[in-house]
Amino acid sequence: MVTAPDPLAELEAQLRRRGVKRLAVTWVNHAGAVLVKVVPVGALASAVKLGVGFSPVSDAFRSDGAIDPQHRLARPDGDLRLRADPASLAPLEAASGWAWAAGTRHHRDGGLYDGDQRGFCSRQQHELAGAGLVLQAGFELEWMVVGGEEPGQDGPQPALAGGPYGADRLVEGLDYAAALTDACDAAGLPWQQLHPEYGRGQFELSLAPASPLQAADRLVLAKLLIQRVSRRFGWRCSFSPKPFAALVGNGGHVHLSVRQGGAALLQDGEGPGGLQPGGAAVVAGLLQHLPALLPLACNSAVSYRRLAPGSWSAPFQAWGIENREAAVRLVPAAADGAEAHLELKVADLTANPYLLLGALQAVVAESLTRPAGELAAAATALPEPVAGDPSVLEEEEAPRLPATLAEASQAFAASTLLRCALGEALHGSLLDAQQAEIRRAHNLSDDALLAASRWWPIVGGL
Repeated sequence: MVTAPDPLAELEAQLRRRGVKRLAVTWVNHAGAVLVKVVPVGALASAVKLGVGFSPVSDAFRSDGAIDPQHRLARPDGDLRLRADPASLAPLEAASGWAWAAGTRHHRDGGLYDGDQRGFCSRQQHELAGAGLVLQAGFELEWMVVGGEEPGQDGPQPALAGGPYGADRLVEGLDYAAALTDACDAAGLPWQQLHPEYGRGQFELSLAPASPLQAADRLVLAKLLIQRVSRRFGWRCSFSPKPFAALVGNGGHVHLSVRQGGAALLQDGEGPGGLQPGGAAVVAGLLQHLPALLPLACNSAVSYRRLAPGSWSAPFQAWGIENREAAVRLVPAAADGAEAHLELKVADLTANPYLLLGALQAVVAESLTRPAGELAAAATALPEPVAGDPSVLEEEEAPRLPATLAEASQAFAASTLLRCALGEALHGSLLDAQQAEIRRAHNLSDDALLAASRWWPIVGGL
């Protein structure tokens, strides 16, 4: 009798042939921090089937690494198993023997932990597929590259000179850009565009669209690669929404498209910008739930220092066609054949991508899985797209989104949709984490808050 090949044994053999010796398995906690356990490549099968131990208390960590004593998970008992997903496996730095995989946490008896963020995103993706819906998502990452202090300068300085979107900055950092894109290519991380951004020493990387789970995995891997390449050059990278008071902030914009029964809903219709009725219902649903989504998209207290009118951070509960100051931006189908999609402009990179994309899927499902009459009513109720600067409009035309995490957390707490989608355990744990972040920032001055949240990784500072 011929024995069927063991796919995990074959995968391990492939990794060994590529020189991989170690596997880093990560997950992202409520504070948006990427946590890790490392196993030898020979333990790949065990990491996939059995997992490695991880205490539930990790979701009680604040963004500075301290355990919040008031969080419901701030207790020493209990254990979970972090299982590596072989479908996500990618080289992290193969030249030095490292690979990476995303992990999902399970109970010791094998059941999925109901507080796991990646598990929530995966569950929402399966529910969408069961309803005949397909959502594709992709992230844009913005970050600042910072070097050491210069004589006569106050504090750390951008590592690379050059103007906004300037080719001069690219040429100054050509080796850095080459090393970063080489690292993405080596990791099999599909990227679409890299360019110097508006801010001093700032760059943006756009990742290719994928399923929500894969898009979130890609974001985690991209941040790790950016951190690694930046440190190789002797620099620090800041993903902070507001690294310095006088400079622009960093976003983590989410792009998404929606198909139902194979048909794209955001184009080829008679609605504004080519929206079909289903697409209009999706936009209306996102607008309705945006205040409750905000603490998932903007997870930290410092996020709300970025969300200021006039800063191109889109702090308004409004949508627009190619309007970069509207929180929801419709990018119509283009001559290059790209599918029409929506951009959530308010999001930043303190977000846990699994929670954010899971919640966005829940909103899309609610918007589209309703009786035909209700769907038509929702599409009809979509307000007109905002043109120009929303800050000059009346409040009812472009309401201001919550201006603090405390306000956003209240909207999150009141959301029946998100409570049901997340489940009581995960929803309540997130509320505790939001209150922990509010308490952490309460007695900090603006300067102290910005300084405490400036660097990646946050814990340990510069």
